[in-house]
Amino acid sequence: MIRISDALTGLIRGNPFLEFGFHHRLFNLTRLANYLHPHLEARTKKPVQVSAITMNLSRLQRRLAATTPTPEQFVIQNVSINSALCTATYAKSPDIHTALSALSGEIHRLNGFCSLAQGPHEITIIIDGRYRPLLRQNVAAAPLYDHDRIASVAVQFGASYTDVPGMLYMLLQCVALQNVNLIEIASTYTEIIFFVDESDTQTIFDAFYRNFLVRRDSR
Repeated sequence: MIRISDALTGLIRGNPFLEFGFHHRLFNLTRLANYLHPHLEARTKKPVQVSAITMNLSRLQRRLAATTPTPEQFVIQNVSINSALCTATYAKSPDIHTALSALSGEIHRLNGFCSLAQGPHEITIIIDGRYRPLLRQNVAAAPLYDHDRIASVAVQFGASYTDVPGMLYMLLQCVALQNVNLIEIASTYTEIIFFVDESDTQTIFDAFYRNFLVRRDSR
């Protein structure tokens, strides 16, 4: 027979909305207990008192809150923006890979912005918009997707955070809560770059400064 605490954990872990609100103490536990009541009885296959659910929620929340990361735990070294970018995604092939790699090298030689990412089946390039004609000149294939008016918001953090759980989670959560279209993500050892529509750039930039402690000497 499933215990109430185990059933509660399963319900909360299986629902991103509940998990976020529960971790950040956004819920009235009594009202949450009433909402979860029929779901818990279905899982445990026995009658469950709402008071018992509330008590278990309180215990679980205290336990999880101790391990929930908060923005105040992290210090961002720098937040920077690149605007007037464009992106194109192609079906991956040796010819496309060779052409985009050569184009990436040329753009970097010209001190332009270029980000190249690839998966098992696709390859994406994001470049300064002024090099769009050069992209068309070097790659004859039609892109699976392309988009102009893109901006990047790059966050730099200390190397010590690479061994600390929660940093990237908090940054991604901060972006997700702004309800903007996240077009692409790229990352390196101490940087993560969020690519969004230019109209959303200020929203993301401000969100990072409002929610994270930024080193004063980087402002």
